[in-house]
Amino acid sequence: MTVRSGHPQRRGRSLFFMAVLLILGCLAGRLYWVSPYVASYDIANFTLAVGQYDLANLQPHFPGYPFFILLATGLARLGLDPVRALGVVSTLGFASGLIPLYLLFKRRRFDAVRLLAAFTVVSTASLVVLSATGMSDGLALGVLCWFLWSVERARHHHFRLLPYILFGLLMATRLSYAPFGIILLFLLWQVRRDAWQVVSEMAVLLLAQLAWLLPVAFSVGGPASFAQLSLSFVTGHFSDWGGTAQTDEATLLERLGLTIKQMVWHGLGFATWIGLGSGLLFCQRFRSFPLWWSVTGAGYFLWVWFAQNIDKPRHVLPLVLLLVVLLVRHLSVRWLVPFLCIQLLIGSTALYQQATTKPATIQLAEAITGLPASATIFTDEEERQFLMARPDATIVPIGSVSKWRAEPKSQGVYLTGRLLERLRAADVSIEVTEVFCFTSDPRFEPEDAEARLYKLKLNEEVPR
Repeated sequence: MTVRSGHPQRRGRSLFFMAVLLILGCLAGRLYWVSPYVASYDIANFTLAVGQYDLANLQPHFPGYPFFILLATGLARLGLDPVRALGVVSTLGFASGLIPLYLLFKRRRFDAVRLLAAFTVVSTASLVVLSATGMSDGLALGVLCWFLWSVERARHHHFRLLPYILFGLLMATRLSYAPFGIILLFLLWQVRRDAWQVVSEMAVLLLAQLAWLLPVAFSVGGPASFAQLSLSFVTGHFSDWGGTAQTDEATLLERLGLTIKQMVWHGLGFATWIGLGSGLLFCQRFRSFPLWWSVTGAGYFLWVWFAQNIDKPRHVLPLVLLLVVLLVRHLSVRWLVPFLCIQLLIGSTALYQQATTKPATIQLAEAITGLPASATIFTDEEERQFLMARPDATIVPIGSVSKWRAEPKSQGVYLTGRLLERLRAADVSIEVTEVFCFTSDPRFEPEDAEARLYKLKLNEEVPR
């Protein structure tokens, strides 16, 4: 009897360790296929920050992302290329989310089914592929998973202070996830009758924020300088062509439609009908989140809808993460395995393509090496990517119409397609001829999937 009763337990352990081996193999593949390309303006800023942290010079841009940069700098000092160091940190950070998700899902020791459920979440193709780049989103999503677990533990009066500490770490990784702090109000309400507990938890919350804010502030000269820099950044980010809700010509209804599209198509489906279909299979098992997470998720949705640059799908990824958790947390193996296999297939294929195919902006950056040495290139946000390809080139970033009009122009003036779109949207009369045009997979950097360079015609209006 003893042997027979112990057999299922041994079999369960064997399945559990087989699942662990599968996970480790997939993680090794993700680390190997980390993107080596400085594929966007933000990645360029992060890459420069790994070499020299200079918030005043947008290395990186405000608010500084100190936790992300600190970890990547440590890897870079071990000899890893800066952009790969960023990608490795992001990949490992997101992969670490498997642990808290498993702890939330598991029903018993060595629960292979719940381990597969947690692995399914961190294998969502869109999340995996973005995590393999030099952006902070992968690490932020991993910290968000730990934060989610800590909140659930705190609700049952275990490790009550941990959520406040992890929220500080989350803000030091990606400040745009601030709406998730709504959940902390529920924790404070839970102990509202204990004044000392409320004060102590709020004190820990404040200290956790100061722990990253003060070092960053003193890196630019102190709190006063940091406040001035933050105001300068916010003013520039939300003015002229900052691209946010304040200046976007789209109506709120159009922005809502785009937000939902980014969540469903670029998030759950990762721009493939197969991926989208695999996610929709689980709607029959849909169960609502508890009130505290539903309110928090709704708060973040409103934040994305009204205040974020919704052209970039990465801003909806926390919502995608929550939706996948919602879909898979109660599924059986017969539902988990096909969904996991489809996501692994889509994600692995996309990872390989992202790591081996040059983005359009990189192709254009390399193409400018063939321009005359006297050429002047006006850009929107591509300046640092271009300078990395050709440090000796004359690159002039343009952030406003007034800046464009103030710059002298002569023979051999070029401008990028992104800048041309900005100028024409601002009703600037301009005549150009196309010189280069490159395209890349829009799943990876949708707003940069096309890169063009134009030559300014000599009869362009004289700057006033």
